[in-house]
Amino acid sequence: MPSGRRLALDAVARLQRIFIDTSELFPFTIMDALLTLSEDFIFSWVWTDEVLEEWEKVIVREGLRSVESARSVSDAVRAHFNEYRIDPILYRGRATPNLSPDPDDRLHAAACVYGDVDVLLTRNHRDFAAPAIGEAGVQVMSSDEFLRGRLSHRRRSVIESITRTANRKLSPPMSPIELANAMANAGTPKFAARLKALLPE
Repeated sequence: MPSGRRLALDAVARLQRIFIDTSELFPFTIMDALLTLSEDFIFSWVWTDEVLEEWEKVIVREGLRSVESARSVSDAVRAHFNEYRIDPILYRGRATPNLSPDPDDRLHAAACVYGDVDVLLTRNHRDFAAPAIGEAGVQVMSSDEFLRGRLSHRRRSVIESITRTANRKLSPPMSPIELANAMANAGTPKFAARLKALLPE
């Protein structure tokens, strides 16, 4: 997208700043779709070094990618979404126990609270239930819930993004319907059902 059009979009409305917890970046099917939606300016994906490092460890540990492959994905994210990295100065010294019982999630919560985040996507609601998170104006929800909301408000744009995500799949090739089925299996069943009802046969 030309920079002029992007600036015009930013001037009209501030895109929601979305922080995606590792639990929603795994498996890669949902991560891939979310990244495409961010590329297409459905929202701004904001991230930290810690969440990318955690993702690398998990996906390698589960045997889904090699160390080199996982690092290449993280490097691509850092290059393409560099402007949305949350500066560690904002949160690393503020990861206090009142934000989460889990030390790693405490750091993610601090990034959300002090990094101007609107929505935290996670499947681990238990460790992100601290009152301080809500008091900072951060909504905590699953990707399934978030994607359903985006589909309701920006139906055409979301369908176009999901179609583009599917069209980029070459090994093996994947149709938008097949991608929706894969996303259902990966953890967004309600979104996938609504999406499939809107896709051409």
